[in-house]
Amino acid sequence: MNAKEVEWLAPINKELQGNQDISHYYDKSEVVNVMAGENEITALFRDHTAEFDKGVAILIADWHLTQANDRGIDFLRKSLNDYGWITYSISAGSSPRINNEELPENDNLSLAPSLSHYTKPDFDAYALSLTSRFKAMYQQALTHPGFVIVITQGQSGAILNSYLNQQSSEPVDALVLLNNFYNEPQKNKALNQTITTTTWPTLDIFYQSHNHWLSQQMELRKKLARRNHKLNYRQRTLFGSQSSEQQHQRLSKEIYGFLTWLGL
Repeated sequence: MNAKEVEWLAPINKELQGNQDISHYYDKSEVVNVMAGENEITALFRDHTAEFDKGVAILIADWHLTQANDRGIDFLRKSLNDYGWITYSISAGSSPRINNEELPENDNLSLAPSLSHYTKPDFDAYALSLTSRFKAMYQQALTHPGFVIVITQGQSGAILNSYLNQQSSEPVDALVLLNNFYNEPQKNKALNQTITTTTWPTLDIFYQSHNHWLSQQMELRKKLARRNHKLNYRQRTLFGSQSSEQQHQRLSKEIYGFLTWLGL
């Protein structure tokens, strides 16, 4: 049998595969299906374990990670329960399709492609899908009493940040950014301005070893927050591996401290 005779099969959708794993390995009480427009998304739910509830924390993973990833999301969706927060964790969906025609011949595949390597229609469609997911989870959060906080991760978090800045129908009581960035200079410039001019309290957390795109932006965001008089902006730096439990514990404490400072 030669190569031409072998039937080509499309690779399985990563999000579908992740959701199948979630449904198989997690307790059924934790798995919640929510409609986002015409699409069904799988969320991980956990009730609070404190004396009283504070509200809901919506956790949104980066576009290449699951709703139970080991880069902080899975740890936070559990640890926040002890402080009185109900948690819903979702994936951000599959990333936009890369426009291979735009990739340079010697592109370093170990680096994430820049946004210019995604076709605009595909990128816009992804942003629309992501905001639809957030709207669905926000409505789900409103079925519980208390505050609503949002924790976003990576480039999908950057996209959602831009959406939140353009609307007022889904107000949040606090926003936590985990390594939020774009790997494109102009997009980062706009994102920095958005982060430092919004009205809601913002905790901006990044791992020093994450990537050079993010490291370059953090000092600038501090200066912009001071210039724009954003008094409810805080920035924290974490070290070591993003999958380290010791770092997860510090991440949880930083968020708890920030929310306590806000009176939440």
